[in-house]
Amino acid sequence: MSTTGFPAPGPGAGITSQIAMNRATPVVLLNSRFLIAVLMISSILAAVFAVCMVLMVFSIFSSGGGASGGNLYNALWWGAGALAFGYGRPWMWKLSRAMANYRVTMDIRGVVVNLGTKKQPSDLFLAWDQIAAIRHKRIGNAQQYWVIGRDGSEARFSSHTFFRPKKVARLIQERTGLAIQEA
Repeated sequence: MSTTGFPAPGPGAGITSQIAMNRATPVVLLNSRFLIAVLMISSILAAVFAVCMVLMVFSIFSSGGGASGGNLYNALWWGAGALAFGYGRPWMWKLSRAMANYRVTMDIRGVVVNLGTKKQPSDLFLAWDQIAAIRHKRIGNAQQYWVIGRDGSEARFSSHTFFRPKKVARLIQERTGLAIQEA
């Protein structure tokens, strides 16, 4: 007797549609730990660069030229660089810490989007049949995506939330069967 007439064993056994098969496979999406580590290390290096640039400003004024026009110009640029690195460092650190906790969980019931922190999680659950639309809009240099529920709730994520927001939107699209609408 041939075994070809029997359904294949496993998590997708007996599922006939591709959407149902996608929903049966649980997926947890996190940001890349490597890229988060690179962002954190960049933040630390920005602090070191800012301190070195401030030391360079003091070095320019303590050199033999004094407060001549060229030294003032150089000190101004080194000071502006120190200020830029100094202000950029906390932003990069805060962004990397936040991105380390963001996650999207998709299972047979629906999608759970957590865009909160460890101390204050912000979970939004949307059942697959309660998702009304998936929208996309480019705002500035960031790709913005909205997953909108029938009850008016929405999850908004961008390239400042996930390194690959289009991948997250496409995986939700595969499981809902909805098209991504341009806003």
